[in-house]
Amino acid sequence: MIDQSQLEMRALLLHLRPIALKEKTLKEGMEELLMELRQKVPMVIDWKIEEMELEKGVEDHLFRILQEAVSNALRHSKAEKLHVMLIERDGIIILRISDDGVGFNVEEAQSNGSYGMQNMQERAAEIGGRLKVVSVENEGTRLEIKVPQSKRGGER
Repeated sequence: MIDQSQLEMRALLLHLRPIALKEKTLKEGMEELLMELRQKVPMVIDWKIEEMELEKGVEDHLFRILQEAVSNALRHSKAEKLHVMLIERDGIIILRISDDGVGFNVEEAQSNGSYGMQNMQERAAEIGGRLKVVSVENEGTRLEIKVPQSKRGGER
């Protein structure tokens, strides 16, 4: 019970802390966040994050989606492993966050108006992307955001 309370507290602090990318790239910000978590939580955290140039707004939204997804995993999943991937393939940016936790009923969470899920969906839509969540009971959850590539300065 104490361990779960600590995980929830860390998850809340993740939201309250005004982490911003500032002068960092998305890759640098994500890696810093994940390295810090790796030191603080009893979970195996690994990642594959490619360097890419994105508009600042897109970077910020993807970073905030990552924060929300990690926070949810810490609070609810009881996972032992968390994997984060950010890649660009064929003009599509793909952010995938997966865990091996307890899973949940996605439709139920969406119909109950889960604030975190709604927030991530809105952020993805705002940058022209789509959020897909697949969760299997006792096997884990995979969250994937796909966004069309848009270079800094509006170039394509």
